[in-house]
This record gives sequence, C-alpha cells and structure tokens, in this order.
Amino acid sequence: MTYETVDAIREETLAVLRQHASPGDRVAHLDFPNHFNAGDSLIYAGEVEYLKQLNVHVEYVSDPFTHNHDLLEQRVGDGTLFLQGGGNFGDRWPMDQKFREAIVARFPRNKIVCLPQSIDYSDADAMHRTAALYAQHPDLTLMLREQRSYELALAHFPNNRVEYCPDMAFGAEIAHSAEGSAVDVVKLVRDDSESLGHASVNVDASSVQYDWGLHGRDLAISTVVTLPTRIAYNFPKANRLLYPALVRSYEQTAKLNLRVAQRILNLAPVVLTDRLHAAVLAAMMGKRVVAMDNANRKVSGIYDAYLHRFDNVQFAATPDAAADMVRQAVSDSRR
Repeated sequence: MTYETVDAIREETLAVLRQHASPGDRVAHLDFPNHFNAGDSLIYAGEVEYLKQLNVHVEYVSDPFTHNHDLLEQRVGDGTLFLQGGGNFGDRWPMDQKFREAIVARFPRNKIVCLPQSIDYSDADAMHRTAALYAQHPDLTLMLREQRSYELALAHFPNNRVEYCPDMAFGAEIAHSAEGSAVDVVKLVRDDSESLGHASVNVDASSVQYDWGLHGRDLAISTVVTLPTRIAYNFPKANRLLYPALVRSYEQTAKLNLRVAQRILNLAPVVLTDRLHAAVLAAMMGKRVVAMDNANRKVSGIYDAYLHRFDNVQFAATPDAAADMVRQAVSDSRR
C-alpha cells in the first residue's frame, strides 16, 4: 500500500507542476533550507527529484544567507523561479517569508512559483501586507498543500494564481526500512514554537526521544560541509567564485540531515511524532506511525488531505488516544 500511495501522490504532484515548466526550461530553485531541520531537507530532496522528472535545467540554487540577485539574473535570465515549499509561509518564521517577498519584489518579469506551503499568520495585517505585495506581481503562483491554507489563499490572494498541490516531500527517494530493534518506540517531538507538549505522552514501552538536529560527529561533519556558506556570507564578493561549492554544500547538507533522521527513525518499528515530516518520512520507510498535531495544525491538515491514505499511519487527536494507538502498534510489531 505504501508504494502505491506514494506513486499516486507523485503523479498528482507532477500533473500540477507540468503546467509551470517544460523540458529544457532554465529555472532557479531558491530558498534552500540551510539548517538542521530534516523535514525541510526531505522537502528539498523531493523538489530536486520532481525538477529532474520535469527535465528542466536548474541553473541557479541559493539559500537566504548567500543569495545573489545579480548571479540569478545572469544564470537564469527570464526563466521561472521556484521557491522552496514547506510550512514557513507567514509570520512565525520571518526569515524565509522576508526572503520570498524580496524575490517577488525584485523579479516582476520572471514567472514565480511558490512550491506547496502551509499558511500561518498570527497577525492579519501582516498577511494583508504580503497579499498587497504579491498582488503587484503579474505571474505569481501560490501552491498550497492542505485545504485550510488553500482556502486562505483563495480568499486573501485573489490577484495571484492559487493551486492545490501535495507536499513536495513525497517526491524524495526513500529506502523502505520498516523494522528497528533498539527500542519499541521512537518519540520524535517538537521543541520549538510549534510544540504542543507531546513529549509527555506515556507510550508504556521501551522508547527514545529526539527532535531534529545534529550532534557530536554529525555536527562536526556539518561544520565542514557548510564552510562555503559561511565564507560566502562573510565575504559576499566571493559568492560567484564559490557558487559551485555552495551547490555541493546544499546537496551534502540535505543528505546529512536525512541520513541522521533515518538513523533515528530506524531505532524502532513504531514512531510517535508531532513533526509532519517525521510522520511522512517514517511512513515512506514503512514504519508504524502515530501522528499528533502541532500548534498550527499542519499535521492534521496533511493527514486529512492525503497522509491518511497510508495504511501504516494513524492520527491521534489526544494524548490518551496516542498512547492507546502506540500500545497497539507495538503489540502488532512484536507479532
């Protein structure tokens, strides 16, 4: 069921993307997630695979720290600009939103596609300001990955093209690895502004608890891998010269984050999580997954949209329900 579900989601996604790119097009892939969040790395890996299947030429890739407008113009010309998808459209994570808005304002002559996002504004005035800016762009498409955000976009961004499209993470190539023997349960729970305190859920089984991040040897490797970013950030004039090294650094960073994430999830056959992409990644690996919501409800939104189609994923609305589901999943995994 997992393979068939992933294949169906991929076909639905490609049907949307093919409206925005043709084989041979010169494009940019912007807002690389240059941090330790493996969920964003999974989205990026999926986007890379989809762009390969579209047979476009990705001429420029950048992150918000070292982006160079002039180099983008030189390498892509009037080509399409694809902006990284995820869950940072809004005022909760302002750095990425400010970067997107800077691109929209700077490049009115390029077609811009904001890959699937969830919308999260605490300040209605901030959303109105974003909508006013976006309304000035003549060819801007907003893709939304779940129903609530799709309806918000239709209501508040009437001057832009608004489309429903599955999360890009499902495009990533992930090896099936259902089992794990170190413990019964991996609890991968948030420790940031989107947390609802699910670390307290009693799983009544052997378990380990993590959140996304790198430590020890992995952190040391990351320090080496991201050296081009730090140099380019501190010496902007070196950006052009460092561009090939930056692209290699992005690829290595995403692979490192995903390798560590899969290592964590492979400690057990059952995963309890309130991180959307921990649920997606574990589902694609074949784990038994119990998912809980986060503060802005994007987990339940994606579950209702298409994650429910995985027969190895359940959604728990309460801590007690989560504990019961985990106990049953552990029992099933021991058979």
